[in-house]
Amino acid sequence: MIKTSFYNILILLCLSLVVYYSLNVYFINNLQSTVPQDGINMAGHNALQYAIEGTPPTSNNTQPTKPRSVQNAIMRKVMMLKLVYRNKNPKYIAIKQNLISSFLPKPYNLSSVWKVANSWPKVNEVFPAKDKSIGAVISAMGTEPIHRIKNSRRGTQLKLVLELTGSQFVLFKPSWYAREEVINGTVYSGKDRHNSEIISFHLAAILNLRHTPIVAGRRISLRSNLEHADDDLRQTMPVINNQQCAYGVCHYCKKEETVCDDPTTGTLEGAVLLTIPGKISKYRSPWQRTYKDQLKAEWEKNDNYCALIRKQLHFDVLLDLIDAAIFDFLIQNGDRHHYETRENRVLLLDNGKGFGNPFVDHLDILAPLYQCCFIRRTTWERLLIFSGGALTETLEELNKLDLLYPLVIKEHYTALERRLLYIYSTVELCKDKFENYHPESVYL
Repeated sequence: MIKTSFYNILILLCLSLVVYYSLNVYFINNLQSTVPQDGINMAGHNALQYAIEGTPPTSNNTQPTKPRSVQNAIMRKVMMLKLVYRNKNPKYIAIKQNLISSFLPKPYNLSSVWKVANSWPKVNEVFPAKDKSIGAVISAMGTEPIHRIKNSRRGTQLKLVLELTGSQFVLFKPSWYAREEVINGTVYSGKDRHNSEIISFHLAAILNLRHTPIVAGRRISLRSNLEHADDDLRQTMPVINNQQCAYGVCHYCKKEETVCDDPTTGTLEGAVLLTIPGKISKYRSPWQRTYKDQLKAEWEKNDNYCALIRKQLHFDVLLDLIDAAIFDFLIQNGDRHHYETRENRVLLLDNGKGFGNPFVDHLDILAPLYQCCFIRRTTWERLLIFSGGALTETLEELNKLDLLYPLVIKEHYTALERRLLYIYSTVELCKDKFENYHPESVYL
C-alpha cells in the first residue's frame, strides 16, 4: 500500500513538472522556466531589493531594508549587459521582410476591404501577424473620400470621426507639433502626438503585441470638408488668418487652441485609426499616476504592491499590463491611467502621448515589470530577436511606407535602442535577485 502510494505521488509530481514547463509565461528567476496560472508566492519587489541591498526577503510580511533606487540599479545593470543584448539577432530579418510585405500599400477592392479589416479582431489579436491585406486597408484609410465629419467626445482631446466611402468610420487625430519639437515637462505633458499613434502601431506589430488599432497617416482639408461637418463641429471651425481651423468639443478643447489647414498645402495632417468592433470595457490602471507632484500613488510607496495586484487581477490581465508597460516605456507613454479590454485582453489604445522627449527616460513606466518580475515567454523572445539596432532598423522601414514619412527625428530612434537596453537590464536584474537566496523562498 505504501509502495503504491509512493508511485502515485511520483507520477503526480512528474505530471506537474510537464505542466510546469509547458506554460507560455516566464517567471524571471529562471528564464527557461515558467509560471502556472495560480498558486504563486509573490517575492516581487522585495526580492529586487535583495538584489540591490544584499538582504534576502523574509518569508513573512515584515518590512525589508529600504533599498536604494531600483531605477539606478537598472541603469547600472545596463553597463554589464552581455553581448547577446547588443548584437543583432539574424532571426529579425525574416520577420522584418514579412512585416514590410504585409504593410506595403496596395490596391484594394472597396466592396471587401472594410469587411476584411473588421473580420480580423479575434480574442488574442486586433490585426493578423501576416496578411498582405493590411497594406490594402492602410491604403483605403489614407485615401478614401470623406463623406461626413463629426466631433468625437471620447477622451480628453480633439478627435474627429470621419465616415469614409463604404460607411467605414475612422478616428482622426490631428497634428499639433512639428517633428523636431521636444515636449518638456512631466511624462504626460503636451497634447497627443499623431505620429506617435502611427509609430506605435508599427512598433506593436514588430513586437507581436497586436492589440492596437490599425493606424495610417493622412492629410485632410478642413476647408474642403466643411460642408461634410455636422452642425456641432461646424460651430467650432473658425477661419483664422484666412486658414480654416477647428478646436472641437472635448475636456481640454479651447477656442484659443486650434488646429488649422497648412497655408502652403491647404491640408491638415493627422493619424487615422480604424475603429475596433466589439464590446470594449474600461478599467482604472493599477499603476495609475496621481497627477499631483506632492502626492504619490500606492504603487510608488508600497514595496509589496505587485503581491496586492496579483490577488485582484486575473494573471493573463496582469501579463497584458506588463506587456503594455514594456510597450509604453519604449514609446514613453506615461499616461495610461485607464486600460481597455476586448474579450478579456488588454488593448493598447490611446498611444498619442509617446515620442515627446527623446532625451528623457521615465523608468517608472517599467514598474509593473520590475515590481512583479513576470514576463511572457513570447514577449521576451521577441524582444531578444530585435536587439542590437534591429528594432529601429525595422521600425524605420515600416515608417517609410506611411504617407507622412518621416515620422520622427533620428534622436527618437536612438532613444528606442537605449530604452530597449533598459528593459534587458531590468530582466537581468530580476534574474539576479533569485540567484542569491534559497529557491524555497519562491513557490511556483
